[in-house]
Amino acid sequence: MSLLPVGLSRISEPLKNQRLLGQLNTDQLAIQRLSDQLSTGKRINRISDDPAAAGRAFILQRGINRTEQFSRNAGVTASFYNATDSSLARMSDALIDSRGATVEAAQNTLSPEERGAHALTIQRAIESAVASGNAIFRDHQLLGGILQNQEALRFDGNDVVFSGTDAVAKTNVGGGDLIPTGVTGNDALGLSKVIFDGAPLGASIDRTTRLSDLRKGEGVNPGILRISDSGNFVSVDLRKASTVGDLVDVVGAIKLDGRQLQVTLQPDGITVGFADGLPGTLAIDDAAGDSLAKDLSIINPTGLRPPPLVANGLTPRVTGATPLSRLAGGGGIDVGAGIQIKSGSRTTIVDLSDARNVGDVLIAINRSGADVKAELNEQTGGISIRALRSGINYSVGENGGSAAQALGIRTASGNTKLADLDNQRGIALDPLGAEFSITRPDGTLMEFNLEGVKTVEDVLDLIRDHPLNQDAQRVIPSMNPRGNGIQLLAPPGPNPITVWRGEISNAAELLGFVKPGQNSSNGVTLGPFAVFNSNEFNTLEAGGTIDTLIRLQQAVRGGDVREIGRLQGLLDIGIDKMNNIRGRVGVWSQNVDQMKDAAEGQKIALTAELSTEVDTDFAAVVSEMTQRQASLEASMRLIGQTARLSLIDFL
Repeated sequence: MSLLPVGLSRISEPLKNQRLLGQLNTDQLAIQRLSDQLSTGKRINRISDDPAAAGRAFILQRGINRTEQFSRNAGVTASFYNATDSSLARMSDALIDSRGATVEAAQNTLSPEERGAHALTIQRAIESAVASGNAIFRDHQLLGGILQNQEALRFDGNDVVFSGTDAVAKTNVGGGDLIPTGVTGNDALGLSKVIFDGAPLGASIDRTTRLSDLRKGEGVNPGILRISDSGNFVSVDLRKASTVGDLVDVVGAIKLDGRQLQVTLQPDGITVGFADGLPGTLAIDDAAGDSLAKDLSIINPTGLRPPPLVANGLTPRVTGATPLSRLAGGGGIDVGAGIQIKSGSRTTIVDLSDARNVGDVLIAINRSGADVKAELNEQTGGISIRALRSGINYSVGENGGSAAQALGIRTASGNTKLADLDNQRGIALDPLGAEFSITRPDGTLMEFNLEGVKTVEDVLDLIRDHPLNQDAQRVIPSMNPRGNGIQLLAPPGPNPITVWRGEISNAAELLGFVKPGQNSSNGVTLGPFAVFNSNEFNTLEAGGTIDTLIRLQQAVRGGDVREIGRLQGLLDIGIDKMNNIRGRVGVWSQNVDQMKDAAEGQKIALTAELSTEVDTDFAAVVSEMTQRQASLEASMRLIGQTARLSLIDFL
């Protein structure tokens, strides 16, 4: 604390009064400041009190606010985890009850009433799963998608339809990365499960292809190329290039010693050479720090590779904007005939006549009302099909053309493996006789053994190449141009084409030739042909826990022990999946608690630092105030004495 000295020399009276009043004013301001500190408990009440400390205080306060938000986020997330675990626990209990009913139902000695009671237990489990799947916490679906504001699951007759999303909210609790606040219906119950992954569509390169899409999405980094014909290098700036067309135009405009360069596009690469096609030296290198030539596989720094320089393996990734004309390696595909999607007993025709790119196809399928969701698989470049209705079978087939095959989503084709039929159980072979037989319209009987046969196309070849099927009355097999069956054509005769089931094998049934429970099936005569169209085969189940429960209920009511055994295995998988998901939520919950504790501990530390910077030291303030009051009193006394001075004081 500084005090103005009392002047002992002869100075003017105004100057002496000015100094005393200044001291008085300083003491009063100091006392007011100290009073403010005592009343507020803060050493700094305005930035001017201590600018440096105020700056540090702002930083500390931001840190405290951030940790408080982290703590609040952690608390909310923990409550979501608790609600999710409660919902999953109800599902788990229902699945365990269904498992017990399934074990008891897997007997041939139960009465219809007993089977009905077990089926009712499973029905209760289905209802519990649907109710749990629709659970809402804080106006958000726990399993149906965070953006879903309506029930994600609904009953439609005996089926269950999922209309939710896979969207999951994420939050920051101080760990750096965002963490999910829950799980999806697909994670917990297998809702909207992918039932078919289509074959890669195989896009080709054209001028509009983005450089970032090359190499199946790995992309190439634009940069500066150094190009030479064995003389000095010419720098070609491609840092602003975004498409293959930009590269073609810029590089194609370069002349080396009067020779024009030319860039030619290939379906999965490019070639760089001289436009005149004559030999020579063409050296291409990257500028320091760039990798464009290396990424394009045209790097040739010493010119040892003769032109043209060929770069393969640049196949671009397929996106929603990829034109259909660029698919199939550049040959394009024709989807004008559309496709058929069978959902249970309902057939939906998807009109693709206006589709111009992959995105148009996806939109048309998703808006068709077929209870499926089509999406682009970013990794494979194919179309994936998700099932939205549990309890039914699905298939995607042709509608008189080849669109489904071209799009890679025909669920039954010549490439279908026999081992995948009957839900991956495959065909049962007959060690003593034929798996199936065909009677031609002229009465010729052909028997077929499928030992060693791998695919449906092999079956068609077997029919086509049968020794008794090489004359003018031969039966011609092919995939049905509509749907997903097999078609047999032959010249008409006194009898229709007839397909017979083998005594032991189920091949005729699984290939759609014969309906379950029947021994044979006949074709018809249409115009100049005898025609046999098989039923749909290799249909796909929606999958997921609810789908398994619905099928299990039907199998229990019908006493289908074989099907009950298969579904029991799927139910066990669903229970294990549910337990794993609950375990995952439990781990998340523990992590959130730890992060919350860490945030609160950090808040305490920051608050302590902030207190050191801005809080009042009451002992120091009281001591200083006492001194200031004494100084003020002294200043006032001096002012009083000065005011009573006379001429004698100057003698």
